[in-house]
Amino acid sequence: MKGIVFSFKKHELSKSGYNKRLTLSGIFYLFKRYGIRIMFISVFLIGLTAGSFYADNSDKAMLNSLDFLFTTNLDVRLAQNAVGTFCACFASDFIFIFSVFLLGLAPWGIPVMPFVIMFKGFGTGLTAGYLFITYSLKGVGFYLIVLLPGTFLFCLALVVLSSAAFISSKRMFFNVISSSVPKSPLRYSIIDFCSRSISALIMTFCSALLDAVLWTLFAGIFNF
Repeated sequence: MKGIVFSFKKHELSKSGYNKRLTLSGIFYLFKRYGIRIMFISVFLIGLTAGSFYADNSDKAMLNSLDFLFTTNLDVRLAQNAVGTFCACFASDFIFIFSVFLLGLAPWGIPVMPFVIMFKGFGTGLTAGYLFITYSLKGVGFYLIVLLPGTFLFCLALVVLSSAAFISSKRMFFNVISSSVPKSPLRYSIIDFCSRSISALIMTFCSALLDAVLWTLFAGIFNF
């Protein structure tokens, strides 16, 4: 009987150790495969947090000056029709997508990319914080219903493209400093990156279209 008990405990301990090793290996695998995306998501969240805290100290003039890149001037946005809203959203998002695309084609693009993502996070947090502080629950509802869906879709596209741009820029950098001929031609890497950029651009278009639809359908419900 005592031998059965010891055998059972030994089995449980070995099973527990196996699960622990499996969990650690899963974490290492996760970081190995998605480490670059996790890094950009973390940078975005840092900017988001900073923008949320800064919203309390921001003035109207600064918010109006940033309206071209972020939704910080509701009076102007609410006065636009659906086409104007789509163009404004797509233009502001396109600037970030195009910036990351150019950085992905440059050997020195890696150090600059996190700042682009952080700035986007800062603007997103600034918009959310401004709405929450100024309009309370009404601002929360407006952000969740009107702004968040399109913002989430675009930020997802931006993080995915930034990961591809990071890899493309890294390959170019090592290709520049390498004294030997690379095993795989750089042309295929650029073609793959351009293909991913087109997918991100399509997601940006869908994000702006979603913004326009939500603004048209629900923005009038909230009286600011």
